[in-house]
Parts: sequence; C-alpha cells; structure tokens
Amino acid sequence: MKALLRATLALALGGLVPWSAAQAADTVRVFTSYPQEMMDRYEQAFTKANPDIKLDFQWGHGGDAMATLRQPDQGGVDVLWSPALKAFPALAKGGAFRPLGDTAKGIATKVGGMPLTDGKGTYAAFELAGYGFAVRPDYLRGHGLPVPRDWSDLAKPAYAGHVILPVPSSTGFAPPMIEVILQHHGWDKGWALLAEIAANAELLDSGGGVAMVNELAEGTKGIGMIIDFFVRSAKADGKPVTFVYPEITAYVPAHVAITAQAPHAKAAETFVRFVLSDEGQALLMTPEVMRLPVRPSAYAKAPADFPRPFEGRAAAFVFDPAKGTARQFAMTALFDAFITTRHAQLRDGFAAIRKAEATGDKARAEAARRLLTGVPATEAEIGAPTLNAALEDMESEGAKAVKARWTQAVGATTAQALAALAK
Repeated sequence: MKALLRATLALALGGLVPWSAAQAADTVRVFTSYPQEMMDRYEQAFTKANPDIKLDFQWGHGGDAMATLRQPDQGGVDVLWSPALKAFPALAKGGAFRPLGDTAKGIATKVGGMPLTDGKGTYAAFELAGYGFAVRPDYLRGHGLPVPRDWSDLAKPAYAGHVILPVPSSTGFAPPMIEVILQHHGWDKGWALLAEIAANAELLDSGGGVAMVNELAEGTKGIGMIIDFFVRSAKADGKPVTFVYPEITAYVPAHVAITAQAPHAKAAETFVRFVLSDEGQALLMTPEVMRLPVRPSAYAKAPADFPRPFEGRAAAFVFDPAKGTARQFAMTALFDAFITTRHAQLRDGFAAIRKAEATGDKARAEAARRLLTGVPATEAEIGAPTLNAALEDMESEGAKAVKARWTQAVGATTAQALAALAK
C-alpha cells in the first residue's frame, strides 16, 4: 500500500517527491519507473525475506532520475532500479553510483556481443527486453497471412493494412527498435525498408505498447512492432496475442545501482542483491512480471517455450545501444520528417509503385522507389553531437529549422515520385 500511495503521489507531482528525513533508518528509497504491479510483487517478496527492511518507491522516468541523482544529496535516493537506458551510463560518468562489488556475481555482462553495462562495476543489468512482433494468430489465419519472420517481411505487399508501427518521437520503446533495423540493414537500406513498412502500416503515436496490444486484441490489425514484455503480460491476462522474435533482433537491458551517497547503503545492498539473486530473477518469469532474466542460470527453470536471449542466432547480432542513444534526438526528428509527416503519400506512392511493377513498368517503378526512399540526411550528419543537442528541444528555433529543411527536401522528392507515377 505504501508503494502505491508514494507512486501515486509521485505521478501527481511530476515524478519527483521530496525525501523525508523522518523515514525509518531501515527504509530503502528506490527510484524506479517500473509499473505498480511489478513493484508490488518485488516488495512483497523482498519484505518477506527481509522483514527488518522496508521499501519506499519513488516513481519517475529516466529524465526525472537524472535530475534527482544530480542534486547535491542525490535526493536521498538509495537505489536506482529502472529500464532507463540512457540514465545509467550518463550518471555513472558523473560518479553517481558506488561499486557493486560481488553483489552482481553471476549476472551476465553481455548478450551476444552487446555489453550490458559500461564494464566498471557501478551498475548491473537486471532484466532484458527484446524487440519483435506482437501477433494475433487468428487474424493472420483469417487474412491468409503467414507469421512474419523478419523485419523485411512487413514491407511485403501482402501485409498492407495489417501492421502497426510506433512513432519513436512519442513512443518510449520505439527508438531502439528503429535502431535495430538501421544498424542491421545499414543507413540507406534501413530507411528505405522503414518507409515501405510505414506504407503498409498504421502509425501509433500515443498509448504505447498497451494501446498497441489492445488494438490487436480488438481485431483491427494483426501485427504490431513492439517490445516483448507488453505481449507476454497481455497473453498471461488471456488476450489472443503472442510474440514473435525476428531472425535478427536486439535485447536491451534495464539496470540497478546503489547511489554514491545512499543514506542506507547496507540495506540498499541487500535489496540489490535480492533482485539479482536466483529468487529475484525467478520473479521476472512470473505472470505478473514476464520479463527476461540476466542471470543465465535462471533459464534452467524456465518453461520450454520461454525465450532464451543468450542462445541462438538473434543473440549473435551485435547491437550498439550507445550509438542509438547518442543520435536519438536526430533520428526521431528525421523519422517524423521522413515518415510521419508524409504517411498518406507513402501509402499512395507504394501502392502506385506496386501497381506499376505488376503491370511490367519496372523502370518507372524503380525510379519512383528511389525518389520515395531517399533519406535527406547522412548517417554522419545524424550522429553529430551538435545536431542532437540542437534537436533535444524540438520547439527551439534551431530544431524547427532543421526539421523544416528535411521536410522540404522529402516533400520535393515525394512530389517528383508521385508525378512520375501519375504519367
């Protein structure tokens, strides 16, 4: 109940709640963005094993965590426990965490070739999430569609009108997913693939993973591009959806750390040791949570059909999350200019291209395709720190000027493509 009241108050105050010095000495303050059901599950298990230590949760997103832990007293926070991919490395560079020592012993430091931490031992991975497809099997059967196996499948004409694609500027889990496609297929081919997928898709710009799964459950679409835990939780609740990992995907970690100025460091270490223990990792596989452990030994007790991210071909893809994080502001702005603002034209353009291809007019179709998929910025430009700093505030004059330039360039090539197809 205490976790619920504090999380509710945190939401009401924008995620930041002052720490009261009157809290008991054996109370650990945990800053998190995990959902209430998950916090409750862990609080119950932890306090049962450690009845002399109480937990006090403060809820907030990664930006809230960074603001709080950069205060002189770190806001009185003992533990940061969150899927805030950008916050942990940034805070670690500033000395926000104390070394974990052997607290994280047995926890994986890599998945495939991708490091899960900065390797300095100040924060540890806690769980993983993977990208892929939410699928409603009966919908696909009813429309005569095969289950997609790779991202490129979603660009096939047969899937037109059946896909949901999240917009990365308004959907928190989407930027790394877009990066998976760009890093695997390469810059130009990746954007071309995204443009053709978008032509087949409905764009989701609000509500996140829950809204996407609900739309599939209602039967309006059959496939959604999503992160796995939304789907497994919905399936556990009885919704007619399942999750499919593409042949190539990436897994991104959530982390846990003890703050450098933790008022209750010893009790905080007990909590972190618990969430990384066999018992704490096993809780990730319960129906209330449904996430992927980072303790490889935990999978020995996993159901036969449970995902195993440390095995198979998908684990061999070396995804670079730092690269995606560094260019996230520019990438999301480019997505809006290249895809969101001309979504209807992409649909019309690819419909016409496919019609031209079907009638044998391949030269005209290929010329139009080149125009329609030509991205107006190079990978080097998007990776520039100065550009990303300028685009961090999308309402700034500099950001508006960049987006206007991209939108104008995309508009010109789109008009040329549509005109060529209309001849």
